[in-house]
Amino acid sequence: MVFKEDQMTSSKEAKKIKILVLGSEGQLGSSLIKTLDRNFIVEGINKKIFNFLEPKNFLDLLIESNAKYVINAAAYTNVEQAETEVDLAKQINGEALKFISQACNKKKIKLLHFSTDYVFDGTKDHPYSEEDKPNPISSYGKSKFLGEKFIQENTENFLIFRTSGIISKTPNNFISKIIFASENQKELKIVDDQTTSVNFSGFLAEAVLKILKENANERDKLKGIYNLVGQNFGSWYDFAKFTQHLCNLRGINSRFAKINIIPVSTEEMNLKAKRPIFSHLSSDKVRNYFSLSLPDWKKSIEEILS
Repeated sequence: MVFKEDQMTSSKEAKKIKILVLGSEGQLGSSLIKTLDRNFIVEGINKKIFNFLEPKNFLDLLIESNAKYVINAAAYTNVEQAETEVDLAKQINGEALKFISQACNKKKIKLLHFSTDYVFDGTKDHPYSEEDKPNPISSYGKSKFLGEKFIQENTENFLIFRTSGIISKTPNNFISKIIFASENQKELKIVDDQTTSVNFSGFLAEAVLKILKENANERDKLKGIYNLVGQNFGSWYDFAKFTQHLCNLRGINSRFAKINIIPVSTEEMNLKAKRPIFSHLSSDKVRNYFSLSLPDWKKSIEEILS
C-alpha cells in the first residue's frame, strides 16, 4: 500500500494527539478506544477515575492529561429506571456536562459528546434533522437534552453526535438482552409500534475516527450537532425477528432461534417511561459534510452476531 507524503505526515501528526474517552468501559467507549488507538494517543477514563456525581474536579483531570480532545461516551441509559431515578439521570446526563464543558472551554479542548434520538417526542412521520426542535417526553430524554444545552452554553468548541439504539458484542443492549431473556422464557413480547434504528458501536467509532483523521485541517473549526445513524429504520420487533432469522441461518443461539416472538403495542407493555413512536434521525448532514455513511441496522445486527 502506497501513502502520499501528506497522508503520512497527517498520520504521524495525529498519533501525537491525545484523546480522553469518558465512559471507557461502556460498549461505545470501549469501541472508541480500540478504534481511535490506531491513529491517536487514547486514554480511557472510567468511573473510578472520574465520578460524574462529583464533576467539579474535571478541570484538574484535564490539566494533568495534556489532551486535545475529550469524548464523552458515558451516560445513564436506563430509560425506564430514569423515571424513578430522575435526579441521578439528570446529574449524570445533564449537570455533569456543565462542568465538563466549562473545563474543556477553559483549556481550549474540543468536546465530542454522544446524545440520543430520545430528545425528540416522536410525533413526526419522517426522520428528524438537526434543525428540528427537541421536545423530550421522558426523564431520560430530558436529562440528555439538558446535557446538550449545557454544552452549547459553556463552550463553542464542541461536536454533539445524536445516535440511537447502540448495540455491541458486549452485554447490556437490546440484542444481548432478548437473547439472554429467551433462556428462561417461552415467548418474548416486543413492541412493534416504535420506529428507530440500531447502530453497532464499532461503526460509530469508525465514523468518529474518520471525522477526526480525514478532516485534520478543519477538525478544530468544526462544531455543532450531527445525527450519526444508519440510513434505514425499523421497529424493535423488526430488529428481534431479524436477529432470530440470523440465528437460524447461522445455527447459533438455538433457544432464541426457536422462541415465539410476539408483536405488541407500546400501550400493552405498560411502561413507566414514554418513548417516541418515531425517532429515526436523518443522517443527510453528516453524509454530505463528511462524505460519511453508516451501514444500516441489518449490518449492525449482522456484525454483533458474527
